[in-house]
Amino acid sequence: MNLTDSAVARARRRRTLTVSVGVAGVVAALMVGTPLALAVSRDAPPSAPADQPPVDFPSPVPISPVPSPPADLPSPVPISPVPFPPVDPKGPGAGS
Repeated sequence: MNLTDSAVARARRRRTLTVSVGVAGVVAALMVGTPLALAVSRDAPPSAPADQPPVDFPSPVPISPVPSPPADLPSPVPISPVPFPPVDPKGPGAGS
């Protein structure tokens, strides 16, 4: 009984199956990894070269500085000339 032909055929099928499963695994990894890598790279802001200052984009609405309030109007919050009661230098509870 000669088993050489069946052994060679079995080895060829095993090799074909191993290569096919390997190729399918690589293709599956590329199909999952490529969209994830592209999604991550789109979310990240582009890096500017170190020797150039960042570019400021013009605002669609003109921005003016905030005007300071007039000095002659009274404050809406009462301001005491002494914000805290005076502190006794001898410490609390020291009688004079």
